[in-house]
Amino acid sequence: MGQIVAQKRVWVDTDMAIGQKTGCFSYCDVDDAYALAVLLRSVEITVVGVSSTLGNTDDIERSTRTARNFIASYGPNSVSVYQGAGEKLPKDLSRVTTNAAVEQMAAALKEDRLTIMAIGAATNIAILLLKYPALESRIDEIVLVAGRRSMDQRFISGHWQPKPFRDLNFEFDTPAFEVLLQRDVPLTLVPFEVCHQVWIRPQDLIALGESGRLGKFLAEHALGWLGEWETVFGANGFNPFDMVAAGYLIQPEYFKWHQWNACIQEGPDDTDAEKTKPYLICSPDIKNGSRVNYCVFVDELCRELMLERLRMHDMSAFILGLSHVNVVVPSVAEATEYYARVLGFEQAFDSDGNKMDYAGVEMKPFALDAGILDAKVDVDVRFLKHPQANIYLELMAYHVPKGNPAIPLQPKTFDMGGPRHIAMEVSNCNEVFDYLRRQEGVTMINRSENYHPVELEGFPITFFYWIDKYGIQWEMEEGRRVGISRGIA
Repeated sequence: MGQIVAQKRVWVDTDMAIGQKTGCFSYCDVDDAYALAVLLRSVEITVVGVSSTLGNTDDIERSTRTARNFIASYGPNSVSVYQGAGEKLPKDLSRVTTNAAVEQMAAALKEDRLTIMAIGAATNIAILLLKYPALESRIDEIVLVAGRRSMDQRFISGHWQPKPFRDLNFEFDTPAFEVLLQRDVPLTLVPFEVCHQVWIRPQDLIALGESGRLGKFLAEHALGWLGEWETVFGANGFNPFDMVAAGYLIQPEYFKWHQWNACIQEGPDDTDAEKTKPYLICSPDIKNGSRVNYCVFVDELCRELMLERLRMHDMSAFILGLSHVNVVVPSVAEATEYYARVLGFEQAFDSDGNKMDYAGVEMKPFALDAGILDAKVDVDVRFLKHPQANIYLELMAYHVPKGNPAIPLQPKTFDMGGPRHIAMEVSNCNEVFDYLRRQEGVTMINRSENYHPVELEGFPITFFYWIDKYGIQWEMEEGRRVGISRGIA
């Protein structure tokens, strides 16, 4: 079996508004939702967490609520949304206070290395660096949608756009970017000039709307935004700024960038002639400043890949690989000896080096996921791993409830039927569950309307069982990163 490449751990800090109206004919950006959706549907990425920030809205509770609603509808149980800072950084940095988003990002960094995608005001990221400087070295990269080459560069997308777009994420909290530039952490800027190379056209929204549930949601919520770009800006489509940054995280080989110095400079305001404002400038002409990666080009293949991910068949997006083969046995000790002697299986260990061996599992969520709705279960669970084939066996000895102890007659090679269950790794148990229960020839292990996936207590693992039309029982399991073993109890 080939070596599985570990997924990139990503934290998304977003000012999600998903096309909400801010005026009579003024809509908030929709690109945050497109960015988060494409990350959730990309096997190269595992989204560790999401935090809310300001930018598209100056109401942190609104940003948090929007992101939580989106994750609740289209995200996995393993991803939570944490509320970030409700105000910009104070002038006196000694007065900076932490928040739930910062604390959870810090916890994620302590667990393992992390890439942060900042697609809103950088306030939370700055607070993280100020409060936890020792964690800087565990940040692989911070990707920000911001920056320009000079003060003369204008952010114009439409033929009759009345005034340039602001460098919103940077301008909303400039002191936060000052903190980032002063720190020794890898920064990548995905600026307007590269985002302007990617367009979502009306025909793209039609194709999205004709795809799955997610595609329809994204298309419908972009109609007002598209109308504003067409009518007010004179553009045949819109630039999905944040989705371009997501594309960089997923397939950086589609991008070209330079390592240039970046600094903050004061100059005439390009959106108000009577004022001045700070600019985030990055170019080869800057001799003093902070070294960053500045993206200058993105291949058209990136746009096609992102839209393909958003349109793709729901199950294609979420199935990651074979998780394990389950065998129900009278004794896990007896079965361990048997599979070790006959096939060379060994005790499996999780990513922390602990034995994946759990006696007397009585967790209510485990029972519910297994379709035992009275929640009464007592089962011994032990995982074995084949050292060469890299296949896991899950041995289960049930004490409660008691099943049929007789082994069924062995079918002939050409008879229909199969093993007890085959487990697949999926990235989003809820979406997979909703899709499968609508399919002809699919029967859930428990037919009650109350049956649904729930997360195990203390572990970010969710699963459910279903039976196909040929009698094979399947488990769809969320919470194991591809190629990473993790305990269940």
